[in-house]
Amino acid sequence: MIRNLNYATLNTLRKTVISSSGNSGNNTFNQNVARLMMCNGSSPSTLSSTSLFGQQQQQNNQCRYFRSNSPLCEEKRDPYEVLGVARDASKADVKKAFYDLAKKFHPDRNREDPNAHRKFAEISNAYDILSNENKRAMYDAQGHQGAAYENSDFNPNDMNYEEIFQHFNLSDLFGEGMMGGGGPGGRVNGADIQIKLNLDFMEAVNGTNKDVTFYGASTCTPCDGSGAKPGSKMTNCKTCNGAGRITKSNGLFAFASTCKSCKGQGKIIKDQCTSCSGKGTVQGNRTLNIKIPQGINNGMNIKLTGQGEPGEKGGRRGNLYVHVSVSEHELFKREGNDIHLNVPISLTQAILGDTITIPTLTGEVDLKVASGTQPNEKRVLKNKGVRSVNDMSYGNQYVHFIVNIPKSVTDKQKTLIQEFDQEEKNKHGPLDSLTHPVMSFWNSAMKRWRDYSSKFKSS
Repeated sequence: MIRNLNYATLNTLRKTVISSSGNSGNNTFNQNVARLMMCNGSSPSTLSSTSLFGQQQQQNNQCRYFRSNSPLCEEKRDPYEVLGVARDASKADVKKAFYDLAKKFHPDRNREDPNAHRKFAEISNAYDILSNENKRAMYDAQGHQGAAYENSDFNPNDMNYEEIFQHFNLSDLFGEGMMGGGGPGGRVNGADIQIKLNLDFMEAVNGTNKDVTFYGASTCTPCDGSGAKPGSKMTNCKTCNGAGRITKSNGLFAFASTCKSCKGQGKIIKDQCTSCSGKGTVQGNRTLNIKIPQGINNGMNIKLTGQGEPGEKGGRRGNLYVHVSVSEHELFKREGNDIHLNVPISLTQAILGDTITIPTLTGEVDLKVASGTQPNEKRVLKNKGVRSVNDMSYGNQYVHFIVNIPKSVTDKQKTLIQEFDQEEKNKHGPLDSLTHPVMSFWNSAMKRWRDYSSKFKSS
């Protein structure tokens, strides 16, 4: 009989006892109730002999809350332990831990587990404490007797789940189909398509238009994607009343699943389209004309929104991603938006200087080679590079001079070079002189090296 008493009835009896006997009567009352009650089949002696109404202490297997519509005794776990976080965990750590556990143990994903609802409620309860600064502080100070549990009266049906989940994307957390995440009729978005497009160097630099052909699904033209035979009518599904899904509630959440009768369409097709067999889409080759932006580079992707696979049940189309592969150029080398060009010049051009004609991305230009140009010396042509794909800026063109040293010379050339060498010696002294303007640094460094080497060998 005592098991059928609810909290309100017992509390009324307790107040009556207190009014007549004071606090001693309250203690006696609580002890008598504790002795009479059975806690989920356990011995009455396992109950706390202290107050059942907000003052009981934490003991193993003692009563944790007292309601007529929920289990009498329940072991309350440490919320830090439930979420698997340290006691000094940040809010972000707590949120992430809850997100992962809620996604793993949600009842909609564990329909065969009879304890899924209790496990999920325990996780939600732990997050309710640790995500609230006041509740967390009270728990850290007083444990489960803190402010968040001052009534010792936790029940999953009393949880404020709207408050707990207000910062989460439920459709992302639990998947579409719950809390309306899937949209009417269980819409399914179309898949994305990825294709590869080869471009030559100048096509990428200047931009162009290209026709691309790829295999994929497209909306059936005769039925316009409905799947029904042209001219025929579709009727509302009687199972879901045209909604496309069946909604059930477990007291915590509303769960929606796709209607199996109409497969989420909300409509029943009596006469299927013969062109697509009722699917609403057909497979085949598609050809699109794609605009290639000026300055696109190797490895970049072009996104064409809505050009992927058609969606199902009213879902949006996927996207088409075009992966660009650019071939190399025989003269130009691209680095970012800059262009590099190696230009060969003769020994006499390097010594005496000259004016040469070189190519650029926009045509040929004349370039002056200064006298005394050194091997691998470079010149910069401002804004002669590639236009940025993101704005109107241009890169530069770098001209690298490659001095061609002849491998063989005629007797006359040899005589002239020897005369040149003698003139150099008369003007600057021998090449191994420490005062030679070109070789002085080298000769000085070599002298220091020889001095060091001789000391090292002598030691």
